[in-house]
Amino acid sequence: MKTIKGIWRFSRVICYTFVCLFQAYTRFKRVDRKEKGRMLRYYPTQVLKLAGVRCSYEGNVPELLHECGLTDTPPAYMVLSNHISWLDIFSLDSQLPSRFIAKAEIAKWPVFGLIAQQIGTLFINRSSKRAILRINDDIRGALCNCEAVTIFAEGTTTFGNELLPIKANFIAPACEIGATVQPVILSYKNKGKPTKRAAFAGDVTLFGSLWNVVTMEDAEVVVHFLEPITNTKDLTRHEVAKICEESMRAKLQEIWGDEYIANDANAAEALAKAIANG
Repeated sequence: MKTIKGIWRFSRVICYTFVCLFQAYTRFKRVDRKEKGRMLRYYPTQVLKLAGVRCSYEGNVPELLHECGLTDTPPAYMVLSNHISWLDIFSLDSQLPSRFIAKAEIAKWPVFGLIAQQIGTLFINRSSKRAILRINDDIRGALCNCEAVTIFAEGTTTFGNELLPIKANFIAPACEIGATVQPVILSYKNKGKPTKRAAFAGDVTLFGSLWNVVTMEDAEVVVHFLEPITNTKDLTRHEVAKICEESMRAKLQEIWGDEYIANDANAAEALAKAIANG
């Protein structure tokens, strides 16, 4: 029964991505910014439902941001989130639709890459140092255009019970223009308890992660909006990164308890640099 349910959910998710692709190439181009934001929130919500995952959020987020990912006046919010799964983008967009920073390779993915291109994802070539300057210009432009921008600042995925050092480079545009930085923690649950089954990390393949999700009996993801940092213009990017790390680590420890991994800071930073340079 579990296998049959998994196959049914898996098939629905795959089929629905083609619906999303069609909408991205047709309707998405013709609507205004608020409607685009509503679409970015609606379709991920449907993907989660089809995969059998409930999604909710905790904390406070401005109503317009929650509705369509925009602010009334510039600059918009920069969201910094931990990174666990291919589900993360759907989970975040279902609660705060935004423009994501993604590695350039994703643009070449079949179907998903095409969708990402059409909905305004900002792609970066991680092998080029100049790319950071270019992407920061794009981030600054989006924030000044009242559009929320989301960054997975660890640079890679984990199993959810740890946090790698946050890379401060992409925070610079927020500090320059005084944009609010919103730290976020994603936590996946199965039968009400934290789970690593949704993770796309380590030796877990994309298919394996997808299968793990669709075969969970009671899957849930919670988007935890932590205390936002509003005085970014008075802080350096490194100071903002440190504040975010502290609050995000504290939340993870609260969620995971004894299973929380408090990485050695130097070792974790070395790992993050190795991943970034590799």
